[in-house]
Amino acid sequence: MGPQSSLSSVLDSPAPTISNEEVELSFSPRQSEPSIWLILKLATWFGLVTGLVEGAGLLLFQRINWKDWGLSVHVSAEILWIAPICDFLLFLLLGLGLGLVAYLAPRLRSPRFGVFLFSLLMFYDWFALPERLWRIAALVLAFGGAKLLTGVFKKHDAAFLRFWRTTLPWATAAFLLTWAAIQGTAWIKEKVALAKLPAAQPGAPNVVVIVMDTVRADHLSTYGYERPTTPHIDHIAEQGVLFENAISASSWTLPSHASMLTGRYSYEHRATDVKPETGKTLDGRYPTLPEILAEHGYRTGGFSANSVYFNKNLGLERGFIHFEDYFHSAFDSFSRTVYGQQLARSVFSWDGVRRLAIWLGFPSIDELQTTSSKSWAVRKRASDVNREAFSWIDRDPKKPFFVFMNYFGAHRPYTRPPYGVKRFVQLDNHALYLQQVNPTAEERSAGYDECIAHIDDAVKSFLDGLKQRGLDQHTLLVITSDHGELLGEHGLYEHQNSLYLPLIRVPLIFWQPGHVPAGVRIPTAVSNVSIAATVTDMLGLNHRFPGPPLSIFWKAQSRPTSWPEPVSELTQFNYASPDWPSHYGAMTSLITPQYHYILHQQSGASLYDWVHDPSESVNLAKTPQGEQLVSEFAAQVQSQLAHPR
Repeated sequence: MGPQSSLSSVLDSPAPTISNEEVELSFSPRQSEPSIWLILKLATWFGLVTGLVEGAGLLLFQRINWKDWGLSVHVSAEILWIAPICDFLLFLLLGLGLGLVAYLAPRLRSPRFGVFLFSLLMFYDWFALPERLWRIAALVLAFGGAKLLTGVFKKHDAAFLRFWRTTLPWATAAFLLTWAAIQGTAWIKEKVALAKLPAAQPGAPNVVVIVMDTVRADHLSTYGYERPTTPHIDHIAEQGVLFENAISASSWTLPSHASMLTGRYSYEHRATDVKPETGKTLDGRYPTLPEILAEHGYRTGGFSANSVYFNKNLGLERGFIHFEDYFHSAFDSFSRTVYGQQLARSVFSWDGVRRLAIWLGFPSIDELQTTSSKSWAVRKRASDVNREAFSWIDRDPKKPFFVFMNYFGAHRPYTRPPYGVKRFVQLDNHALYLQQVNPTAEERSAGYDECIAHIDDAVKSFLDGLKQRGLDQHTLLVITSDHGELLGEHGLYEHQNSLYLPLIRVPLIFWQPGHVPAGVRIPTAVSNVSIAATVTDMLGLNHRFPGPPLSIFWKAQSRPTSWPEPVSELTQFNYASPDWPSHYGAMTSLITPQYHYILHQQSGASLYDWVHDPSESVNLAKTPQGEQLVSEFAAQVQSQLAHPR
């Protein structure tokens, strides 16, 4: 008899297996031990069943609630076994408390108390996970369901006890099989992919791309910023090639990462927003850099701290044999479950609780970044990304590797690690976004710089790790960013809202001892879409990226006199803030040697002389000369967008 028919068959049975006398005896004051063990068994059953349903529901409603992608907590297939573990531990902890109460108060040893409590938690979990009900509504429905189930249990206690006893092994087996299937499949898939790798070229160097999420170029000291935010990156730049005017393909993470990986602009790869019809956003239209490198014998690993827009769910893992985004810690795993989310939003976001947890020796609580009742994330620090990357690198030192890493530390909210040293700001760690203070523009900028400085430390730590392994002289290192950040310029903050220069001008440094010249600075405006073509060109590989590779600037006898002018794109986000220009229409920009042309779908063209007016304070679009230039640039952009390379 299967577990699904157990309860109905028992209820229909004319004679219960366990008599009322036996039930009374098992929970009498003289038999306290069996009563406590039964509570723990009930906690185990309810915890596993709640978690198994929850895991499937989180995956399902993540797809259904795609419009709230940017405000949601995301999961992958691993949640199918992580949710049961978290719920089992939570229910077991409550069961132990209930058992202690039963031990101290014999009159409360009836299993009905446990049935009511556990079913209340189970029903609330299931009602809350679709994110369609107010919490109080979900609680009221859960209370009604628990009361109903407890009432039925009171009349058919023996039948229910037999059902739970019979199906507990099935629930346990379902959990174990789920865990084995998901983890085993991932392990086997990676082993098979590694076994199929062809032999790499003799002496093939390793490749590392570090993406400093949300870092604008003009806040790095190596780009002339007044604060010493990046002394370690400055030293790396002195030993390599720095592009002074690297332009991102977009002003937010998703399309920019897709461009760096495919070597294509947004109008080509079309990964401009979350697509509900496929659940993915980057399709197989163009090859990715990790795919090409894998074809030439490289192990490929992706390590993301931006779990919202650089993850496996959106298809950006294509070509990576190994990819890590979610579940980097026990706290992160718990915080992606229903009760983890509730506690994170309601309890762990309190500064007093956070301070207490850190004082007690749980600094991972500081990973939680809460900006509103709906928008929050568990921050994966750059040190966690480094740890994950080196753990994977060390598994097979015989094959060359390609590592693509995303550091998220400079993204809003601007919070340094709790153990970090204050360099530029005296505000408390979470003051900026816990609404404890109303920061000035200078304080906000200083907090942002503080985060960049900690990223700089992480870059040094990673390079030190390469040196300890004897890999630094045999590694091509690329340091860049996916987009910048507005800190009050043009009356705007954050990113994804426009295409002004602070949002699209990003750092770009190439470093490889003996292969990249030292101390070279390139003033030509270039696009980050050229990273893929540049890497494959430096490795001497046949590639399918349009290019041209940036390595031409230091390989040729003289620098190119002309270069493709970088294009940036931003789709419309009508669900974004009405203060954002992107709320009202899509945008496209073009960077020429002197001018920055921006075309807004609704409000028209803007034109800035970014060389003489780097703050873009004077719009030249309506001047006689500007009107002529706008017409020329509009035709140029239209022609380029109509003809994918």
